[in-house]
Amino acid sequence: MNTKKIFYNDPNIVNWESKVIDIKKENNFFILSLSETIFYPEGGGQPYDKGEIRSDNWILLVSHVWEEDGKIWHKGILNGCREPLIDEKVELYVDIDLRREYMEQHTAQHLLSALIEKNYSLETTGFQILEDHTKIEIPYRGFDPKGFVNEIESTVNRYIKEDISVKVYWKDEDIRIVEIVGLDVNPCGGLHVNRLGEIGLFKIVDFYKKNNDLWRVEFVAGSRILKRLSMREEEYKYIKEKLGNPDIYDGISKLFTKLETLEKDNKRLRERINKYVAKELIGLAVNKENIRIVLNILEEDINTIKFVVQEIMKENGILGIILNSQGQAIIFRSYDVSTGLFNKILEKLTEIGWKGSKGEYFLQGKVEDPEKAINYIKSLL
Repeated sequence: MNTKKIFYNDPNIVNWESKVIDIKKENNFFILSLSETIFYPEGGGQPYDKGEIRSDNWILLVSHVWEEDGKIWHKGILNGCREPLIDEKVELYVDIDLRREYMEQHTAQHLLSALIEKNYSLETTGFQILEDHTKIEIPYRGFDPKGFVNEIESTVNRYIKEDISVKVYWKDEDIRIVEIVGLDVNPCGGLHVNRLGEIGLFKIVDFYKKNNDLWRVEFVAGSRILKRLSMREEEYKYIKEKLGNPDIYDGISKLFTKLETLEKDNKRLRERINKYVAKELIGLAVNKENIRIVLNILEEDINTIKFVVQEIMKENGILGIILNSQGQAIIFRSYDVSTGLFNKILEKLTEIGWKGSKGEYFLQGKVEDPEKAINYIKSLL
């Protein structure tokens, strides 16, 4: 038995009576198919509705809705003292605020896409309503981003203020048409507002080049603008408080100036520390054939190890390998050290899995086991 789609009769219906026609269980979830439903299933870029299905002694908290082979399935966590029954009568309650939010975004998308096609001759190639914004994709045409955003945003809001009628009708049994009167006619299975004025406001929040072929437009409309504004206001207050409640522009400017100073001080300090580490490692070197050999594992990233090695290589008669615990390593020799022992060490490391670059004096690579590599080299000395 197929599920009758009451949401197409009137998308503003908040509750409805229905009957359970099929039941499935999936881990801790119950999944119900109903004779009729006001819950919109996911599809066509519009998310599914949420809400509750209620009967005597139980409530299903609907968290996912989809259509499959004519049946619409409602999945959720069951609260109550018994399980649902086949043919049981139930009450449906859809989250109408969320539904209207989705309707505002969907109609705004139709309006935006229609105006982009009308004014720029570009067809929308992708569309999706996400949790906090809606996105569309259009062909790349070398836009001036700021000029495009200002122009199209202004045009969309002008049409919204004109409060044009939005008509929905069936062309035949399978094709449902959504028409913004005088502007756009498109097949669509989604839910929409009755007039553009119901959208309220429209705001593009991002516009960027996705790849060589497409631009992505991200926007919010209607009640989502207030949500986003409230979120940004909380973020603003938090940032201002953390900055000590100054004018936020001055506060951020001072913060970046302070950060630049700290980064310079930190760089100078790290250089001093690395020079000290290099000096210490030279002091721990093992003498072999009048060559000082440095073997060590440092708990540092490879860039720090590079700096230490560069300091060590300023000395004459130095050869060595320094690794970190991840197995990243540098093999090096001073410019006055011959290749004999250097190549011998490299050959032996290759036997235990060394992989790295090629070079005369400085090689960067990796070994699987740093401790094993160090001990293996020590055994050669």
